[in-house]
Amino acid sequence: MSDRQRLLLLLVPADHPHRDAVCATAAWLAGDEGSYFECYFSAATSGEHFGGGHPAHVPAVHQRGGTVVGGHHLEQLAIVLQRFECEVASLGPSPFDQFLRDAGVRFRANSAGVATFYGELFAGSPVGSPETLLVLGDGGRPQQITLSPYGFPEIFRRRLLAIADGDPAALEALARGRKVEALWAEPPDGASRIESPPDRTVAAQTLWMAERNAGWARGYVLGDPELAARWIPTAARNQWVPVFGIPQAEVVERLAEPLKTVDVVFGRQQDDRDFLALSRLGTAFQLIDPGRPPFPVIREAAGSWPPRPAVRDVPSEGELEAWAREGRVLSTLLFWTGMAREIENLYALTDVLALTSARAGLILTTETFAYTRHSPLSMVNVDHAAGGLFPNVEILIASGGIGAFLESTTPPDRFARALATATKQVSCLLGEGAQPRGWWPVLDCPLVPRPPARIGINRKAPYARLRYRRRELGGGEASDGPQKPSTRDRFRSALRGSPVRHFLEAERPFDSFQPGPPSRWILQAVRKAGFEYALTKAAGGAQPTTVTGVEGLTVLNHTVGRWGGWTPFVTVDGLDDLRRAERELLRRGRPGWLLGTLDTCLWAFSGPVWRRGVELHRMCEWLAAGGSSGRLINVTPDVVSRYAKILERNGQTATIQSA
Repeated sequence: MSDRQRLLLLLVPADHPHRDAVCATAAWLAGDEGSYFECYFSAATSGEHFGGGHPAHVPAVHQRGGTVVGGHHLEQLAIVLQRFECEVASLGPSPFDQFLRDAGVRFRANSAGVATFYGELFAGSPVGSPETLLVLGDGGRPQQITLSPYGFPEIFRRRLLAIADGDPAALEALARGRKVEALWAEPPDGASRIESPPDRTVAAQTLWMAERNAGWARGYVLGDPELAARWIPTAARNQWVPVFGIPQAEVVERLAEPLKTVDVVFGRQQDDRDFLALSRLGTAFQLIDPGRPPFPVIREAAGSWPPRPAVRDVPSEGELEAWAREGRVLSTLLFWTGMAREIENLYALTDVLALTSARAGLILTTETFAYTRHSPLSMVNVDHAAGGLFPNVEILIASGGIGAFLESTTPPDRFARALATATKQVSCLLGEGAQPRGWWPVLDCPLVPRPPARIGINRKAPYARLRYRRRELGGGEASDGPQKPSTRDRFRSALRGSPVRHFLEAERPFDSFQPGPPSRWILQAVRKAGFEYALTKAAGGAQPTTVTGVEGLTVLNHTVGRWGGWTPFVTVDGLDDLRRAERELLRRGRPGWLLGTLDTCLWAFSGPVWRRGVELHRMCEWLAAGGSSGRLINVTPDVVSRYAKILERNGQTATIQSA
């Protein structure tokens, strides 16, 4: 008899009309049967980074996460089969059907027709088929957004049998002998309507559903329909209610009081102003995508973390002192890949770091460990000679640890509590003495306003571009037919289709700001949480600089990278940035460090890696080879922090006071 937990896995094409209704129904059924539940939506995907915007204006392939092979979905499914006793309910073909049959997995239901599917699903269940059928509609697609994924709590909590609106044959087959209700749809003859608010915005409708389930909810999923639907199984396990709005920050503001009681919210941003709204409430943001991770239920049986080998090949204090006297420049790169959706980066990133032997750091949160105690992350504890990354790659903890804040805008007690929780979780997992020593911020300094630049300077042609103000997200109510475009709409459309578009770029949320001085209270909380060194977004530039004012914590700056504009990040945009920083640092003739951060999803997601992977490899090769000059010394971030401490003590580096 297997001691593995049971799991019901729903396979359904992402464009199946009954996808959301069936997923919510199967979620409660699995729970009542004592099983875990997971889903997989089969779809063509681009593997791109979806950074936000109105979902109706972005092709679905860009919203649905990683590619099947590039995202290692089959490998993840194999781990699911290893850790759970699985049975499958299939509402249509998937990429894994033959693999599952070869593995001897039972197909409990296997039909693309929803009535037949439900008959097979309930036939072998000790749970009786529901007496109430819910017809789930899209609510008229307010602001061009379907509401059907947001009906999940109604179906789940009331244990309803649900189908999508618009399938008369399924309705006729399943309504027989049942009471019929309609949500966000016109009721069929003899059915009753679940009344929803008259306000025809997606925020009003999803917040109404959240309020309707307030006594049950323990948290929220903040996201668009594709994300909300794919994460129904996780939402069911954790009692999260999905909510969304156009703009999304409006939903955050209207949920301010309940969000203040939640440490972290899962979802994805419409733009990075969502981070600001959540941070002001003291709620960390943990980003997810549909299919990233492909099977989130792995978190419930995550496996064990491999033991860390004995530390070796670490420069001594004497060697660091000698390098300081010789005026040597140390180099390293940090790879921001800390969100749950960014686990996909680790496949390509692990390969490129292993191939080049580059010494670098991975910036993670607790959720990375929760979902990935196996390869590729476990390679940081596998010796390089055996194909792993040890001792060349170390881990740093990001921001609030459990998710990301804009730290300088976060209530101090909430930030400190989140970071303390995270360090305790990581310490329990990694063991005594193995906790990461370094901390990395999203924004450890206040944002200081500056006049917006009307001309944007770029590293690729055309080098100068006129910036325009983006149209605010909104979109109004749903309409019965297509709306006539305005003169402004026609003008914008004409520009987008003309060669002039290459000389235009949108204003970005953080273009009108620059980082101020580092915040002492943040760094004090970091030190109290047990960290020995930290990065800062303040004092970015070619001059190596440390931050003083917090006893026992070495704080050093980024010496390569650019203020992002779209995000409050200082990021490396390519090999040219590294070469330029090398020239400036060596020209000084003084000891220092070359250190920068890459926003890894722009390089290593299963879509972008085909465009930017070669340059990523070149950067790592360049780093390991000592730069263009061969004079840089490539080390891990921890060694750079020790070097910075020596330079600060010897008066060989610039310093600024935390404020």
